[in-house]
Amino acid sequence: MKRIRIEQFFLDFDKLRKGRVTPNQFKSILSQLGFNLTNEEYDSLCAKYSDESPEKFVQYPAFIASINKAFTTTGIQKAPTTQVPQLTQNDTLLARRKYLAQSNSCVDLEAVMEEYRYAVNVRRIMLKPLFQDFDRTKNGHVTKQQFLRVVDSLRITAPEEITQQLLRRYMDMGNVDEVNYVDFCEDIDNSKELFGVGRDFNHSYDYFPKTRPRVSQAEIVRNTPQDVEDVMARLRQVCGQNRIRIGEFFRDFDKLRTGFITNAQFRIGLSMAKLPISNPEFQLLADTFSAGYRKAGEHVCWREFCDAVDCVFTKKGLEKNVDIVLGDAKTETLYGRENAADSEKQCVDDVIVRF
Repeated sequence: MKRIRIEQFFLDFDKLRKGRVTPNQFKSILSQLGFNLTNEEYDSLCAKYSDESPEKFVQYPAFIASINKAFTTTGIQKAPTTQVPQLTQNDTLLARRKYLAQSNSCVDLEAVMEEYRYAVNVRRIMLKPLFQDFDRTKNGHVTKQQFLRVVDSLRITAPEEITQQLLRRYMDMGNVDEVNYVDFCEDIDNSKELFGVGRDFNHSYDYFPKTRPRVSQAEIVRNTPQDVEDVMARLRQVCGQNRIRIGEFFRDFDKLRTGFITNAQFRIGLSMAKLPISNPEFQLLADTFSAGYRKAGEHVCWREFCDAVDCVFTKKGLEKNVDIVLGDAKTETLYGRENAADSEKQCVDDVIVRF
């Protein structure tokens, strides 16, 4: 989160670059980084990364490689095709939870939990929607009063001591106000049996849609047209089939009704109309419909383009001249079609003569 280069702190203590520091130096470095760990946590880390020497030096390169997995994979410069896995919520879930200390009172909390499970099973109650009505920010937590209000709807009375123990069990934010109702619903509803899914923090509701990698269904268009008429024929065919009024997507860009818009706006309008085109196609259209303007090459005459596409429906000015003959607009394309060779043409002529 703070973009810390953790290896820089170890190099100050390792003058000879042996890749090891003493346990006291290791604790000092972690303290400088702002990690307030307990003695048991320090001893656990030292035991995991210590070598076999009598002094029990800490091998910090392995520790650094483990921490830097949040950014990249060590040695990726030697294997450029390696896929680096994305850091997910489950990788940092344990660090984001801070439970309150439980009291030493002899409270049979599991018996109360079993009563809650029985009530949900008998009355067929879906607990999670009841909590989600209070969870406006969709962070998986509600206040203590909101949690007790939903639990009271199960009509199971419990002593104050048991209620406090229940709250402490699901307060994982380090305070005494926010309660993790997702874990409570997992323990009560047992989603694995009800829905056939495994235990996951966000399995039934997408609480973090922005951090989830988006799956794009778009396809890259790589058409190579013969000429601009080939491109116009394809656009006429799509507009004719889908009944698209292509001018509606360019009019908002032309506030002064000059009939011209920029090339970028022209490309955006085609995308909004769901008419994906390749770069060669766009370049042909931009060169064809930019002639006659003082900024040729930067602007496109969208009115002229719309008239050329709309001829698949009708012709411009038909209401003023009823004698205009309506012909079929070209909608046949020649993408990737090669002209027949002379020998092929001669073979076709021979077959026609035989018929």
